[in-house]
Order: sequence, then C-alpha cells, then structure tokens
Amino acid sequence: MHTSLRLVLLALLTLGPRVASAQAPSRPTSAEVLPDSLLQSSLRVFLDCQGNVRGCDRLFFVQEMGYVNWVRDRFDSDVHLLLTSLNAGNGGREITVNFLGQKRFAGKTDTLVVNTLPNDADDRVRRELLRTFQLGLAPYVARTPIASRMRLSLANGAVAPTVSPRSIKDRWNLWLYRIDGNLNASGEQLVKTTNLSTSLSAARTTDAWKINLTGTHSYNERDFKLLVANDANPAIRDTVSVVVLQRASNTNALIGRTINAHLTAGVKVSAGFSEVLNQKLAVRMSPALEYNYFPWSEATRHQLTALYYVGPNYYRYYRRTVFDETEETRFNQTLLLALTQRQKWGNTNLTLEGSHYLHDPQRNHVTLSGSMDLRLGRGFSLNFRGSASRVRDQIYIAGAAQSERDILTQRQQLQTNFRYNLNVGMGYTFGSIYNTVVNQRFGNLGELGRRFGFQGG
Repeated sequence: MHTSLRLVLLALLTLGPRVASAQAPSRPTSAEVLPDSLLQSSLRVFLDCQGNVRGCDRLFFVQEMGYVNWVRDRFDSDVHLLLTSLNAGNGGREITVNFLGQKRFAGKTDTLVVNTLPNDADDRVRRELLRTFQLGLAPYVARTPIASRMRLSLANGAVAPTVSPRSIKDRWNLWLYRIDGNLNASGEQLVKTTNLSTSLSAARTTDAWKINLTGTHSYNERDFKLLVANDANPAIRDTVSVVVLQRASNTNALIGRTINAHLTAGVKVSAGFSEVLNQKLAVRMSPALEYNYFPWSEATRHQLTALYYVGPNYYRYYRRTVFDETEETRFNQTLLLALTQRQKWGNTNLTLEGSHYLHDPQRNHVTLSGSMDLRLGRGFSLNFRGSASRVRDQIYIAGAAQSERDILTQRQQLQTNFRYNLNVGMGYTFGSIYNTVVNQRFGNLGELGRRFGFQGG
C-alpha cells in the first residue's frame, strides 16, 4: 500500500466520526438493515494468530467489525490476516500484521506493524489491533459492493451491521466439528509415563441457539521400576514393576436458548466414568438458567452473570463408598456468580460457585476463584491468581482404606475438606520505551541456556 493512501485512510479513520457528527446531529434510533444480497458479498477474512499473540481476541473483532465476514478456514477467505509477534528492545512486543490477498485478491499483500509496551493492558492492545485491521482491510472492502454504503461506517450515520448467519449459504448449516488426539510419552530408567487423550466435538451457534456436544477419553499409564532386596540374598536387588492406570471417559451435551438480551435457558446432560473418582458410571441431567446483568452484545468488555442449574445424578461405583453405597441417585443444585471485565487498567475475573445435594444440604461445595491483572502505573503491574474451596460433597470416595502405593501414586481421589492455590506476581519495567528494534540473535540457546533469556529480546 502506498504511503499516501495509508495517510488518507488514517485521516478518514481519525476524522471520520467528527465529520459524521457534523452532518448528522443525532444517531438514528435503529440501525439500517442491509439486504442479504449485499451481506453475502461482504469481505471474507480469516484471523490467524501465530503463537500466543497478545490482544488477539477474535470475538471482540467480530463484534466491532461486523461489516466483514470472519470465516474459520483460510481456504474460504478473501484476505488471510496473519499475525506474528516478537520481543522488542523496550520489553514490549512487535506485532506484525500481514494482509495476504486470496482468490480475487491473489497477489495483493500488505504489512502493518503494531508496537506495544510491556505493561499495556490487553484492552488497549486489542483496540490498537482493531484500528490496524480497519486501516489494512479498507482497500479490500473498497472493492466489494458494501463499499457504496460506507464512509467510516455506513452512510447516513447508521452503524455497521454484523453479517447475519441467515445471509450466508452454508452447506454445514452452521455446524462446526473437531477431532483431537494427543499422545505423550516420557521416560527414564526407572519411570515411564504414557498419556493418551482423544476428543470429538460438534457445535452450532446462532443468535437464538447454542448447541455444544463433546466426547472425551483419557488413558494414563505410569510404570515404576522398584529396586527391592532379595529375600534369600539381601545383597541382591530385584526389580519389581508397578503399573498405575488412570482411565476416564465422558460425553456432554449443552443446549441453550436465548430468551432476551440478558436471559438464557438450557439443559446440560453428561455421562461417563472415572477410575480416579471411583465412578463406574455417572449420568447427570440439569436444566439451567443464566442471567447476564449486561447485554450480551457487550460481552467482550464486561459480564456479570448468574447461572443456576438443578437436576438428578446417577452414580454406580467401582468400590463401596464411605456411605456404604454401590449405586445411588441424588439431586443437587448449583449457583454460580461470575464477573469478567477487560478495561484499560487491566482484567478481572471472579467466580463464586456453590452447590449441595438436596437429600443432605451438609454435602456441599463452595469455591471462590479469580484472577486480576492490574496496570497500576507506568511500568508497574500486579497480578493475582487463586482459588479456595470448602469440600464436603465427596460422596464417591471409596470406603476401604487406600494402600500406601495408591496414596503415593494418587491412583484415586483422596478425601479432603478443602483445596486452595494462590499465585501473586508483580512486575516493574523501566527504561527506554522507544527502542522497538527486534534482534532475534541468540534467540535459541537450548534447554540449558534458558538462564540467559531476557524479556527485552
């Protein structure tokens, strides 16, 4: 893209709102609805964040740039938006945004760069990325039919619409499927570990419905070689193999129906088994209601939700429990309160969850968890991570005493009255904020050389 064109587009993005406000004294009470024929021809964009690019919040970009169609596969896109990130000399990150044209835009490319400071809030980073996307995609949008309805947003002061699923011809009918498989093996002379996990999921999301179906299976094997004295000759050591297996499988279904801008109703159903939890079969069904104090259209900025669900649970156990049960059906209810915020000063996530079985309210579970990332001043950051739980609902614990081997290898869940974890971090960065030079020399020193790593690159 020529420098002059970039300056013109930047001026439009910066001054456009003032011009629009001068021409239109007040915003319309309702946004203009574009015809499906026009929305079908909107620019298709694939967002590709290589690695863990900070601020790459797809949902936020979808809501803020509704005049483009964000697709899930690069082969369906008109523009492949490729983001990569490197350490900068000032301790921040240099995010390179590549605009790669495809199909009718094949051969048309551009590159823009975003520089961040080490303690920039996530909200500031994603808004800077949003501004960069708007700038870089403008030449592509200008070559689509929707360009005739746009200045900075839409003509006549109307807001840009979000591309509606009804305007897109989709042979999959909005269903998204995913299959995953993972194998991890590690070992030493006396210890070998093998972990295998598989999952299958299907999901369909519309404004009115949310359907999630998942199935998972895990297989964990640990093989310990123990050296023990020979009974006949204590000077000789025999090798004894101890194998610990932990297997689990679960299927889940979640169906939610939008009631209004704040309220959602649905049902959760699950079935599976877990050797660690002594559950040979566990089946649960829970109707649920969720209320968000803020409209869901503002979900990328803040959420204050209350989720309630209640229903029956059927358990069949491998071993008789501490309550002398081999199988049982119990009803329980759960209330979950959650607050999520992403602001310029940082991020906040707090959750309070409580549940109990209806047949015995003393069999309950209360958990308070959360995280806070605060930007308290220039270069100064403070973060908290933690949770605390009061546990009184382990009705699945086996009644028979566990062996020393089972306890040490954590083959089965141990009885406990509480759980907690806490992490506190603080950081202060000072010095030059202008050094955006990227130098990746000595960037890979191997496992033993990581002690020489430094945030500044």
